[in-house]
Amino acid sequence: MSHELTNLLPSEKRRAFTREYFMRLAVVLLSLLGAATLMGAAMLVPPYLAFSQELRVKEADLARLAALLDNAQEKEVGERLASLAADAEHLSRLEALPSVTGGLRAVLAVPDEGVSIAHIAFTPSASGAHTMTLSGTAATRGALQRYEQALAALPFVESTNLPISTYAKEVDLEFIITLTGSFTP
Repeated sequence: MSHELTNLLPSEKRRAFTREYFMRLAVVLLSLLGAATLMGAAMLVPPYLAFSQELRVKEADLARLAALLDNAQEKEVGERLASLAADAEHLSRLEALPSVTGGLRAVLAVPDEGVSIAHIAFTPSASGAHTMTLSGTAATRGALQRYEQALAALPFVESTNLPISTYAKEVDLEFIITLTGSFTP
């Protein structure tokens, strides 16, 4: 017996049979493709649900953090405003104080040959009689005496106070002169 199969159908029937076979094969392949597509779509549903739930959680966290940030920023802005108000109050008090700059320039412009100033302190007073304290060293008694007289001659200085004990030494005298006055030239 031969293993060769013989088709005894006429050629039209053979073509129709072949066409029908390929149609069935195409329907089966398309059905398999559709089933695979539906299975793939069904398998995408759980990750979609998980990601959408995670997205909702992240959005809720973002909203909570934004609210916390707004509260923190409001608190920071409130603290900054309080600090600025305190600074403004301090500056308004400084406006009422006399300006010592002109008086200090005039004091420093006094000829001081033989006198070295080491420290200057200014103390404002509500009564208008402000004090300025100068300390330093003088080379000789004469240089210190000339410096004190030049300071006393300034128009805004009402009085000078130099303790007599300062003149105890003859050279390298350490001194503290206290000036009282308006210090507004």
